[in-house]
This record gives sequence, structure tokens and C-alpha cells, in this order.
Amino acid sequence: MPGRSRKKVLINLATALGAVALCTVVYYVLPIGQFGLVGTVNSVVLFAIGLAAISSLIMMQVRRFRLEGARHGSSIAGVVAALYLAVLFFAAVYFGLSSHDPGSVAQLRTKTDALYFSLAITSTVGFGDVHAVSQFARAVATVHMAFNIGFLAVAVAVVRVKAARPPGP
Repeated sequence: MPGRSRKKVLINLATALGAVALCTVVYYVLPIGQFGLVGTVNSVVLFAIGLAAISSLIMMQVRRFRLEGARHGSSIAGVVAALYLAVLFFAAVYFGLSSHDPGSVAQLRTKTDALYFSLAITSTVGFGDVHAVSQFARAVATVHMAFNIGFLAVAVAVVRVKAARPPGP
């Protein structure tokens, strides 16, 4: 049994790493910022739909981990992959915003800059070299921070409780 459990964990980890790698490649390949803005309303609606989808995915992964743990193929790796997808989502939003309003986020010129900024906000490091300047960019960063407080806190709390609980039969 221990060898089988270890194999399942390695498969889950490899699957999550593969998902992270694939999502990162897709992020770099997407033609973000190459199309004109259709309008503020459309952008806000798409942002809300994307955020709702990412939020649902994270909550689903957290719930699966909380209820099933590693027993049925669910793992902390799935939770981490879902949270990383949120980082990529916000990076895409920042890059698109910066492409259409170049001064909105200081020093953000490339997708790597956007990914760096998104990870800095998510990790709460905030070096200050890349930062929101425009009111709209600050509003998006504020939503990003609130999202982190809500979803990251829930994910960490569930994992912490699950890790503290003795393994069942």
C-alpha cells in the first residue's frame, strides 16, 4: 500500500506541475493586448466572469482536498495549481490593461513583467518597482489583494486543519 500511495502522490504532483506549465505557456501565447478594447462594460463583464470561474475552481479544489484528501486523486497540488491559475489570470489582466493604457502600471512592459507583478501582489512581497498608477489599475490591484485575502486564506486554513488532523483508517 505505501508504494501505491507514493505513486498516486507523484502522479498528482506531476499532473499539477504539467497543468502549471501548460497554463504558463498558454498565458505567453495568448494575444493579450493586441485587440482594441470593445468597451469598459465588456471588459468589466469578462473580468467578472473570469474571476468567478477562477474562484469556483479554487473552491472546488479546496473542497475536494478537504473532503477527500489524497484518497481519491485530490491533493494539495490541485489547490496550488488552481491558485497559480489565478496568478496567471491577474497577470493577463494587468498586461492587457498596460497594453491599452501604457502608463497605468509603472514599469510593466512585457508579459513577464505582468507575471512578476501578479506574483508580487499574491505573495505580498511588493518590491515597488512595478506598481499600479492609474485609478483603474489600482482598483484591479485592490480586487486582486481582496481575492488573495479571501481565497488564499481559505485554502491555507483548510490545508492547515487537514494537516493537523490525524490520518483516518
